[in-house]
Amino acid sequence: MSYIGWSVQDWVQFHFQATPNESFDTLQKLLLSQKSAPEDPAWISLATVENLKHQWNFLQSRANKLDLPLYGVPVAIKDNIDVKGFETTAACPSFAYKPEDDATTVKLLRNAGAIIIGKTNLDQFATGLVGTRSPYGITPNTFNKKYVSGGSSAGSASVVARGIVPISLGTDTAGSGRVPAALNNIIGLKPTKGVFSCSGVVPACKSLDCVSIFSLNVQDAQLVFHLMAQEDGLNDEYSRPLPANPLLKFPETPKIGIPTNLLWFGETENPKLYDKAVKVFENKVGAELVSLNIDLLLDLAKCLYEGPWVSERYTATKDFFATNPPEADLDPTVTQIIKGGEKHSAATAFDYEYKRQGILQKVKLLLEGIDVIIVPTAPLNPSIADVEKEPVRVNSCQGTYTNFVNLADMSALAIPAGFRGDGLPFGITLLSHKFNDYALLELASRYFKAVDQTQTRFYGALKDVPASSLGDELLPNIPAFNPQTQIKLAVVGAHLKGFQLHWQLEKVQANFVEATTTSKNYKLYALPKTGPVAKPGLRRVSEDGSDIAVEVYAIPKEKFGDFISFVPEPLGIGSVELKSGEWIKSFICEEFGYKTPGTTDITKYGGWKKYHEHLAQEKAAVKKPFNSVLVANRGEIAVRIMKTLKKLHIKSIAVYSDPDKYAKHVLLADAAIPLHGTSAAETYISLEKIIKAAKDSGAEAIIPGYGFLSENADFSDRCGKEGIVFVGPSGDAIRKLGLKHSAREIAEKAGVPLVPGSGLVKDAKEAKEIAAKLEYPIMVKSTAGGGGIGLQKVDSEKDIERVFQTVQHQGKSYFGDSGVFLERFVENARHVEIQMFGDGYGKAIALGERDCSLQRRNQKIIEETPAPNLPEATRQRMRNAAESLGASMNYKCAGTVEFIYDEKRDEFYFLEVNARLQVEHPITEMVTGLDLVEWMLYIAADDPPDFSQKIEVTGASMEARLYAENPVKDFMPSPGQLTEVKFPEWARIDGWVEKGTVISAEYDPTLAKIIVHGKDRNDALKKLRQALDETVVFGCVTNIDYLRSIANSSMFATAKVATKVLDSYDYRPTAFEIIHPGAYTTVQDYPGRKGYWHIGVPPSGCMDEYSFRVANRIVGNDKGSPGIEVTLNGPKLLFHHDAIIAVTGGQVDVDINGQKVDQWSPINIKRGDKLSIGKLTTGCRAYLAIRGGIDVTEYLGSRSTFALGTMGGYNGRVLKLGDVLFLGQPEISSCTLPAPISNPVNISPSLIPDYSDKVWKVGVTCGPHGSPDFFKPESVETFFSETWKVHYNSNRFGVRLIGPKPKWARPDGGEAGLHPSNTHDYVYSLGAINFTGDEPVILTCDGPSLGGFVCAAVVAEAEMWKIGQVKPGEQIQFVPISYETSISLKNQQDKIIEELKGDLPSLEGKKIEPESPVLYSFKVTSNAPKVTYRQAGDRYILVEYGDNALDLNLSYRIYKLIDMVEEHKTRGIVEMSQGVRSVLIEYNRDVTQKEVLDTLVSYEKEMLFINKWEVKSRIIKLPMAFEDKKTLDAVKRYQETIRSEAPWLPNNVDFIASINGMTRADVKDLVYTARFLVLGLGDVFLGAPCAVPLDPRHRLLGTKYNPSRTYTPNGTVGIGGSYMCIYTMESPGGYQLIGRTVPIWDKLTLASHSGDKPWLLRPFDQVEFYPVSEEEVDKFSEEMNAGKFEVDIIDSVFNHGKYLEWIQEHSDSIEEFQKNQGGEKLEEFNRLIQISNSELEKGGSKVQEDETFDESAELVYSEYSGRFWKSLVEVGDTVKANQGLIVVEAMKTEMVVSAPRDGKVLKVFHKNGDMVDAGDLVVVLE
Repeated sequence: MSYIGWSVQDWVQFHFQATPNESFDTLQKLLLSQKSAPEDPAWISLATVENLKHQWNFLQSRANKLDLPLYGVPVAIKDNIDVKGFETTAACPSFAYKPEDDATTVKLLRNAGAIIIGKTNLDQFATGLVGTRSPYGITPNTFNKKYVSGGSSAGSASVVARGIVPISLGTDTAGSGRVPAALNNIIGLKPTKGVFSCSGVVPACKSLDCVSIFSLNVQDAQLVFHLMAQEDGLNDEYSRPLPANPLLKFPETPKIGIPTNLLWFGETENPKLYDKAVKVFENKVGAELVSLNIDLLLDLAKCLYEGPWVSERYTATKDFFATNPPEADLDPTVTQIIKGGEKHSAATAFDYEYKRQGILQKVKLLLEGIDVIIVPTAPLNPSIADVEKEPVRVNSCQGTYTNFVNLADMSALAIPAGFRGDGLPFGITLLSHKFNDYALLELASRYFKAVDQTQTRFYGALKDVPASSLGDELLPNIPAFNPQTQIKLAVVGAHLKGFQLHWQLEKVQANFVEATTTSKNYKLYALPKTGPVAKPGLRRVSEDGSDIAVEVYAIPKEKFGDFISFVPEPLGIGSVELKSGEWIKSFICEEFGYKTPGTTDITKYGGWKKYHEHLAQEKAAVKKPFNSVLVANRGEIAVRIMKTLKKLHIKSIAVYSDPDKYAKHVLLADAAIPLHGTSAAETYISLEKIIKAAKDSGAEAIIPGYGFLSENADFSDRCGKEGIVFVGPSGDAIRKLGLKHSAREIAEKAGVPLVPGSGLVKDAKEAKEIAAKLEYPIMVKSTAGGGGIGLQKVDSEKDIERVFQTVQHQGKSYFGDSGVFLERFVENARHVEIQMFGDGYGKAIALGERDCSLQRRNQKIIEETPAPNLPEATRQRMRNAAESLGASMNYKCAGTVEFIYDEKRDEFYFLEVNARLQVEHPITEMVTGLDLVEWMLYIAADDPPDFSQKIEVTGASMEARLYAENPVKDFMPSPGQLTEVKFPEWARIDGWVEKGTVISAEYDPTLAKIIVHGKDRNDALKKLRQALDETVVFGCVTNIDYLRSIANSSMFATAKVATKVLDSYDYRPTAFEIIHPGAYTTVQDYPGRKGYWHIGVPPSGCMDEYSFRVANRIVGNDKGSPGIEVTLNGPKLLFHHDAIIAVTGGQVDVDINGQKVDQWSPINIKRGDKLSIGKLTTGCRAYLAIRGGIDVTEYLGSRSTFALGTMGGYNGRVLKLGDVLFLGQPEISSCTLPAPISNPVNISPSLIPDYSDKVWKVGVTCGPHGSPDFFKPESVETFFSETWKVHYNSNRFGVRLIGPKPKWARPDGGEAGLHPSNTHDYVYSLGAINFTGDEPVILTCDGPSLGGFVCAAVVAEAEMWKIGQVKPGEQIQFVPISYETSISLKNQQDKIIEELKGDLPSLEGKKIEPESPVLYSFKVTSNAPKVTYRQAGDRYILVEYGDNALDLNLSYRIYKLIDMVEEHKTRGIVEMSQGVRSVLIEYNRDVTQKEVLDTLVSYEKEMLFINKWEVKSRIIKLPMAFEDKKTLDAVKRYQETIRSEAPWLPNNVDFIASINGMTRADVKDLVYTARFLVLGLGDVFLGAPCAVPLDPRHRLLGTKYNPSRTYTPNGTVGIGGSYMCIYTMESPGGYQLIGRTVPIWDKLTLASHSGDKPWLLRPFDQVEFYPVSEEEVDKFSEEMNAGKFEVDIIDSVFNHGKYLEWIQEHSDSIEEFQKNQGGEKLEEFNRLIQISNSELEKGGSKVQEDETFDESAELVYSEYSGRFWKSLVEVGDTVKANQGLIVVEAMKTEMVVSAPRDGKVLKVFHKNGDMVDAGDLVVVLE
């Protein structure tokens, strides 16, 4: 019998079975087998036989000995822990003493029954992590004697690893209880500081010391921890108790921090083992991994030996060293370390403690929300020779991840983590917050269980003793239930282990106590499932009860209330009697719960778990029809089918076209196969591609859904030939039923009534003859058609031939079959269909009928079941007829027999059979409870359900089909990207769309089916109406308004339905239509998109807020209601609903149906009226307000359009021909527009501005930049005295001005640029008059926020309306006014708008002399930067730091100011926008300028200047293709259209290389090696970064384009001297272009990294680029746009102190670089740019001219989006009004664009296959 490797339980079990003598003999045998040092350096001393006998006899005297948890278990104790009867040496012979008593921890072990075998070796005075610093010899590694075992607890680790004892005690100040564990493949538990008493321990660092545990397994460590975790405050100053309810377990998905900056000191094998262990936690334990920068902790670690904690070691031994002990007894390294502590003063101790506490505060924030950190226990496996060579360095390396733990007050558990190639072990340590020791043990248990699934472990060095899984199972009820602090709760259902709600127990830190049963007085019920989680009901009864299985948990009392809050009705918390007779808290069920219909008594199963096992067995007993099925479809039906496949645990295989790459069915599938193509013909109906996909993926079956190949007989046959099951009818059945003439024959033979019709018709001539015999009207049908395709009604002979040819073409195009037949049309018919299934062997069953009479163009709109107003006898006859037809032809799978029903005669006729699943199948499922897809699969697998069963129909169901169709425009297709999607959660939605889904013009327009179920038809209709009201879709026009109209109609309410009823249905959309768009017409609101200026999102909104706001007041709208802004030339609108409107703004002709109406008055519009807004005669903009507002989706808090950024308003763009805009309908629950607030009203003429002035006087405030620092005084005077002409190139981005050239007070912009107008990038004020060079631009509501040009003045907020009205060619004179005047003007303006009375404010008498914009300037301290507060308008203050130079300290100061304002929730400050060395403060009128200034100054005085700071930062790594084609094309386009010659042309990289004395390769290397620090956002709109290279050697000479580009591709990376920018949209720009990365503006927040913010970057982020090919960046960009690209983001900190150290290290090369950049090189560069600028002034730039046509030409626009199918005319053709010009095809619909008047074709803009957007110019007529 070998006791080597026994665990605690093994020893206890042995003693339990053995006699006392046998037990003692075994212990004595163990003792005698051991030798102390020098034979075995692990032992310093061993018990004598006499001592062992004494311990045993003492143990035998205890009456409860067999109940002791450590009864007879041998343990070893490190020889710096006192054990009575043994010397304590601390590994120094001359220090030895005999203690009078046991250390507290030893006493606790003895009290638990342990036997002390001996004392173990250590690094002298517990100082070291190597195990070599002892006069008793070096304890070798248990795997290889040439390697160290680790210290200081070397001996204790060795004797456990060799299996001599199961438990030993060590001590751990800096890692001594963990490093030896890692190097010897055992467990090392370092408890929370103070939890184990250190009484009786020789101090190392008394304030940090911990007794530690070594064990072979987790269970033993848990037990000993529990025994030793006892408060001992009377004997140990640092002792502290565990909390009453310590955390016992982390969540099922623990959040684990993984350090990003691990140091390995040249080691290469251990990092691989570390990564492997981390993967186990991620993939098998289920942890959520979080990147973590632990530099703070590593800094803390340095304090241990650099700081005064070394003095604690000196304090503990100074008296001993004073005795001058023999040098032979002392380890020289230890002596040197200890005596080094003599130098530290008390002041130093306090300094370092302050430092520690400061770091800990930051660590607290760093670890917030983190459960555990995983670190390598030790980075190295050093040999003894390595340590002897470099004793201090190796020891220091080994403590990298251990030294900080006690200083940070953390708990730690070191565990084995595999073996290196040389056979040496490696270990990791789990770190957590204090008192989480139990939870760490439980997590380690989970880890080992996961590891054991794939590999066999062994304990310690015992390679022949496999690890037992039992050893890593934690003991139950540790710690035991405490009624003083906990409440027992019995759980019976979904809270049981392994069930859905168990997380709620974890959330409240519940501790498992036992699994037991109730008394025999209970019944258990399964309540009806009303949500995602099934619920039980436990009921106490007086008879017929049973014992029900429960699990008992102990919940901390302080958490019990939290748990109760989770409990839903009808459940509650009561009391339950356990089988033991104990009454404890439990779930009970209220009476109405177990009496609810659908409740099931499950008492017989004895418990919830057994019941669910029974359900699983029942499910498993049902054979899966297939293992894998390919879904040969897309959209909602593919998603619907996959849900059933998932339910049946069948592998689902998707196929997809290029546009569907990220469609929902693809993401939902278990596997997805690309079909490589765009059109349906290229993909979903490509038989060969589908078959290949099935074979390649190993699909056993193909299910086609409906449409595409679902009724393709050849496809069904081909599947059979390939050995693939076709889930549907045979090819023969499809062929016979699909060719409708043969279907009629089958129906006739089956006794089904028929409508008169023809066989196949060979040509149009024959069709004409047959139609005459059948009599009109007739139906022309494609024999292979379906879904409303290939089906048209003809009313007269003149159309028959044309319609015949069209249907023939559709049949050929969509179904590959050109066969056509005719049939008489039955007037006022209803469409009723029977859902039929056949088993393929002559049995058929009808599952019920559906009324599908509500159709438009034979496309169903709303379906319902049961069919209303259908006599029961007729219903049964229909079912019988359908079953007869199916049985007669051995039909297999799902089919729908469609009938024409004549309600008046109560007769029905056969229409056709759809040999497939129908779109409307869900309503049958809702009333029958059946899964029709599941039926199809089992029938296809020849395992059909019972066809003799009675099908019960319960209640009524309705389905509405939501289409991407415009019901106002004759239901034309409406493709686009969905920007908002909301469906009612309570209804069944069979759909495939979500926010971000791109609706292609290539396919069917179905977005979703909205399905409801009610107890009867009235109830179902009520629910349908509610569901439709709650449905929201923006991004493309849908038929939702049409569906609401129908659902609310009396026609539908009374079921007066027929197949043609919708042809005459009077749909009254609450909408208007654009029949001519005008010059630049957009949807805007007030006050626009506020709060995002700091990231570069302009407010947009109305240019003339006054006119817009008054327009809303006139019609009675809320101030936030969106309206329309008209620029220069207005639109024509067709109203489809009555409305009240008002037109304000500049003078313009307004007429309704040709009759002129007044501006500035409420106007009543009638349905069908055409409103025309003409060309503005005065002013630049007019505004249209419509009562109720325009219903467009909100984006970032506003409905305003920012067209350049494609956001807000109507699909993010200007309005186009054919656009349909819906008005607000507040009665609909999903409408979020504010309702009107007052009655329409006329206003006084005094409120109407005069727009006729050609010289506009505009009030401005001076600054932020003025004289004398930027402009000469005379230049400022000229600025105000002269008039400025409005440039023709003025728009919503800015109004350019022509006027006198400024006189600058400085020669250049210094470090910020060559021109005196240049400054370091800062955030502009709205209305700022910004000098871009010598030319001023007034920044308006769509302009950029961040830039580098000075601003002389800012237009007052109340005066901005004038800027919105100035026209090119008009004059502006700026009038300087005070801040107080500006505010007064604004208050007066607001009052006028509110009250609609008074006179417009005037500037008369308000002019002041130009004033200094500097409000205040000062320095807090001599070393702090100068702060300048500049007036930047009447609502902004620009705070500038330091001189005009780049200094990261200034950026930090800005960061602190922003942080302080946010922390204090400073009154009145609404936004702070960060620049390079400044911050723009926007404030509202709750505060005055002076109050804001005083607050800011007071904050500044509170901030200290520090040079060593750190801020949260993220390292973001982005792919970039260097000089890809799109980037180069943008440069080429500039050269061709704007400026043909410039220093940076033809290649930007060559320019950068040339002026910096580099090669192209150098530039490329620089881009990929540089790290850029983000200092501001919005450099070129939308979160575009203004970033600077951290390495000064990467800051190059450079300049921006002059003039700027008009086009830059999204994702392009640019360099502008010291700065880098990433363009976030297609926009103008000036940076030198070097390559392209992925888009970083996620407009719809689709990506996981976005959260609710579309911008990726934030200040102090660090950006790196890694090289990829052009093809890769295109692929990644596509993924990014779909929200599927994983951005590499590492959470970190930017440590400026370390950065300065790095700068200092490289100072010589940095200075050399900067020196080279100056001098002659800089002068030459300046000269080059100056010459270039002068050449530009002389020659000017090119102006790109659009193609122009004669004024008499008619520009014809497409009203449709789709694919250009064909042109009906050629250039030169003469056409008549209304003649077709071109055909656009989309979503199976052909749409003709017709000539608006007679004329001659001048140009056709597209060719076959081109994509056309609604509003695109397609033809020009002469």
